[in-house]
Amino acid sequence: MHTVKLKQEIRSILKRDMVLNISIVLAMVSSLFFRPRISYIDFSVLGMLLSFMLVVAGFRQLRVLEKAAGVLFSRCRTTRHVAAVLIGLTFFMSMLVTNDVALLIFVPLTLIIGRQIRLDVGRIVIFQTLAANLGSACTPMGNPQNLFIYYHYQLSTGYFFSVLGPLSVLSAVWLVLLVHGLPDGPLQMEHRLTETGPRPRIVLFTALLLLCFLSVLHVVSPLVCTAAVVATVAVADHKLLKQADYSLLLTFIGFFIFIGNLSHWDAIRQMHHYLHHARGVVYVAGIVASQFISNVPAAMLLAGFTRNAGELLLGVDVGGLGTLIASMASVISYKLYTASYPHLAINYLRMFLLYNFAGLIGIGSIVYWWIAR
Repeated sequence: MHTVKLKQEIRSILKRDMVLNISIVLAMVSSLFFRPRISYIDFSVLGMLLSFMLVVAGFRQLRVLEKAAGVLFSRCRTTRHVAAVLIGLTFFMSMLVTNDVALLIFVPLTLIIGRQIRLDVGRIVIFQTLAANLGSACTPMGNPQNLFIYYHYQLSTGYFFSVLGPLSVLSAVWLVLLVHGLPDGPLQMEHRLTETGPRPRIVLFTALLLLCFLSVLHVVSPLVCTAAVVATVAVADHKLLKQADYSLLLTFIGFFIFIGNLSHWDAIRQMHHYLHHARGVVYVAGIVASQFISNVPAAMLLAGFTRNAGELLLGVDVGGLGTLIASMASVISYKLYTASYPHLAINYLRMFLLYNFAGLIGIGSIVYWWIAR
């Protein structure tokens, strides 16, 4: 019975996750020509991804972020202040809980508040999407591609922030300008208190989050951190184990095998040498690839061709702007918005592409100038 249910769940995942299907096909086809090895799979990356997924699932269940938002809303005086809080929270929280989780928490909050007061909900959701994709680029654990690159190249924390620090400042300035352009008006909103989970549980998951941070800082081994997080969650609330995105972990395994197999191909080795020495090429390749296959698989594919971690980081993070699939987090906010406003789906897409490509061209050009100078 359990075997049948498991097979049904696997089929369901494969049907709805095209990127996972692609990674599996690439791994299988490349394995026909090159012998795959278990050493190709980076278990540190997989372990840390799983750890952050479980910790974030715990915080979502405890409704800590909703409580923090409620406190900030109580201090708002105008509709623009509310929009600034919604966008700002998405920006800063995505640094800690990843871009997709930040959107899953704060976009529904925007939709609820938009029914109570006059807000330009469509634009705010788009700005939240921009904020999530740009904010998550600021930290190693903000998104899967950053975490992968951070551990794959064994980067120091100082180097990581020296590369992405300027992008973070540039992103924050741009978001402030966008918020300033939103309509403003007096605020009349009913403030409701959000009840959080038990305080001991909050303390427990805060401790687990700190443990994950220590692993990112190379103080604690990633595998030790993963073992501690999984064991603690299994004892504290084993149901949270089901909330991890295992399809993403399987996608990573597929790309690890594919990239490992390709590393034995002479043509790939020559491309590796070219991409390492040509300034700006990896950055542009990261942006372009992200527009078509999303920035997570783009990071994993290009990592097999280059040792230039800095350009790859900037390329796939800036590349999260642009098309709807450039970052899969953008698809989440699109689905949430169109579920509430299906008749405005086309208008949303037009606005989305306008602001995203404006950001891609503007921020992307400045970053390219910074690299090429």
